[in-house]
Amino acid sequence: MTDFATLTLDGSGLERQPRVKDLYWEDDYLDRFDGRTLWLDAVWRAGVVRLICPRLNNLDAPLRRARFALDGQAVRARFRTYDRHTVISLRSARCPATVSVEVDGWRGESVVHGPEPDFAGRNVLVTLSKDNEPGWIEDWVRFHMIHHGADAVLFVDNGSEVHGPDVVRQALEASGVPVARVLSTSVPYGPRGKKPYANSELFLQFCVLNAVRHRFLWDARAVLNCDLDELVMSDGRIFDRAVASRFGYVAFPGYWVHPAPGFEGVPSHAVHGWRDDPAKTCPDKWCMVPSGPLCGFEWRQHRLERLPFPTWFRAKDAWFWHCRNITNGWKLLKRTKVRDDTVPDAGLQEAVAVLPLRRG
Repeated sequence: MTDFATLTLDGSGLERQPRVKDLYWEDDYLDRFDGRTLWLDAVWRAGVVRLICPRLNNLDAPLRRARFALDGQAVRARFRTYDRHTVISLRSARCPATVSVEVDGWRGESVVHGPEPDFAGRNVLVTLSKDNEPGWIEDWVRFHMIHHGADAVLFVDNGSEVHGPDVVRQALEASGVPVARVLSTSVPYGPRGKKPYANSELFLQFCVLNAVRHRFLWDARAVLNCDLDELVMSDGRIFDRAVASRFGYVAFPGYWVHPAPGFEGVPSHAVHGWRDDPAKTCPDKWCMVPSGPLCGFEWRQHRLERLPFPTWFRAKDAWFWHCRNITNGWKLLKRTKVRDDTVPDAGLQEAVAVLPLRRG
């Protein structure tokens, strides 16, 4: 049984093409671009099957004339296109076993997943990761358990070659978190382009977030979306802040932090006690109640899709520290180099002191 009900276009003669012009491609753009995945997952919840697709791009027209069926019965499809993903909605009073699509003589089919209640009532950390050190995973979870009362983790592994799902499960068990689920997908993360299109066709993360919110997280008490190199701080526990907020949603900015100048070896979160002066900011992250007042908005990495006046929801007394050297260098190799123009931060050092010093 696969972790996601992923359907590819193999054998269809169809292939997704980039919207970004080749002028803005890096050399490996097409190698990393996801032209094959039709949908990442098929999830039924509250009378609707949702097919969570990477943005269709040129596939939109042929899919709109396609025939969709649930357990062999034809159904009408509704399309909603977002920045980096598309949702195809099919109404169904019950959860069907299968969903199929027929277009231009090709037929594809996948199973349909119903809601899974693992995280009901929990404070959940959710992340997408590839080949991060198990010690980093363990410390990231412990930090948010200690400072915020996290009691569950939904961890999606993106085709790790060294530290795969079994290693991740061991790290989560070592952290002591009460509830943990590890999912795996080999769907490509996507290519990085040149500015201003650096992230325009990184489809996977948005697909993952919106698939798991309907399938696993709808009944969670609150969900904190952050990466392995991000440590959230707040005046009060961030999950409680989200639950108590008027809209069930709190956004907060990030600040880059670093190991001490001259540090050598594999860094841990605990050695990231130094910051830039003046501080260098990062795009917001968020914590929210999935079934709360903003439940109709799609999830994105840094904000909710099409949420009006997003700065209104940014807390003044919550933030996250972005640990620059907690990285395997897949995005930017220069992040593996320790900077020497930083200053110590006593509050940061006190917060990370709850974690062990790990040196490779």
